[in-house]
Amino acid sequence: MLIDFIINFCILFTFAILIYIPFQNRLNVYIPSTRYNPIIVGILSGLTGCLLMLTSINISDLVILDGRMAVIALSGVLGGPLAPILSGTIIGVFRIFMYGYSTSALIAGSTTIIAGLVIGIWSWKKRMTFQNVSSYFGYSIVQTSIVLGILGNWKLEGWLAIISFILYSILSFSIIFVVLKQLNNLFEKIKQIEEISVTDYLTGLNNNRKFQEYTQNLLSKNEVFSLLLLDIDFFKKVNDTYGHPVGDEVLKELALRIKDTSKPFRGIVSRNGGEEFSVLLSDTTDEKSLEIANLIRQAIEKKHFQISSGEKLQITISGGISTFPQNAVTFHELYKLADEALYLAKTSGRNKVVHIKQNKKT
Repeated sequence: MLIDFIINFCILFTFAILIYIPFQNRLNVYIPSTRYNPIIVGILSGLTGCLLMLTSINISDLVILDGRMAVIALSGVLGGPLAPILSGTIIGVFRIFMYGYSTSALIAGSTTIIAGLVIGIWSWKKRMTFQNVSSYFGYSIVQTSIVLGILGNWKLEGWLAIISFILYSILSFSIIFVVLKQLNNLFEKIKQIEEISVTDYLTGLNNNRKFQEYTQNLLSKNEVFSLLLLDIDFFKKVNDTYGHPVGDEVLKELALRIKDTSKPFRGIVSRNGGEEFSVLLSDTTDEKSLEIANLIRQAIEKKHFQISSGEKLQITISGGISTFPQNAVTFHELYKLADEALYLAKTSGRNKVVHIKQNKKT
């Protein structure tokens, strides 16, 4: 019997790990579409439950012991509300006809189907997570224990079946729950590290590394886009007069305004370093990019920056633009031309935006 317990648990454990890693999408596992994840998880969970029943432990002529309830509960965490409904239905139908149709098989199978439905509907109202999955699992344990008691007429043999079921279910579920929760925490930390590596620590925008990645992706698509470089006018004076903490306040507010103004145009905003920012504008020609850039410039100029001391600062920015493939076809050349346009905006009065084509015409 011990070997049967070990085999059944190993199947349950393997299911949990193999389903968790790809469908939680914490690592770079390729999933073509997440649209059908609930259905896939539900079907795989149901098939695993059937396999668990085929390797179940016979407690009595009427009762078999396996980890199907743990599978149904965990499928809700991994696949959402639809997964436990599907898995419970598949497992329940299989249980009814596994050893030939009988009254006890009908009761056991129907219990599994009902458990899946209740967990699924319940989780539609309150999403299942690693924090609350034990409540859903606890419900399935109570329901199944009552059915086992009824099937055993609450005799000694029935009580032994209930105790065995509860102990095995709780032990197997607890081990898998702890392992999956630790994996979840680990992958969350990996995700945070990945985000930190491509995010500017002060403004929350993309950093220069992510900016270059986005630019290369746009270049590879071979579609028109514009690169806008922005620089704060006389920012050194702000730092020298009010200190770097106030300078940081200005940078944060500036980043927010650039992001909000660029959002309707699907602009990809990055902080390239210091007081320099960039906006990638996909499917945007030179005329349209100038229009958007001036909207950003005006959003900075029109409203004063409120700093922690209570003072209000007048901040302006200058910008330079280049467009692919009209002006350049490589990253370095595109950036160089936008930087040249920015320099022209700075040297010709500041608080303005210049497209590199204007410089060429001049």
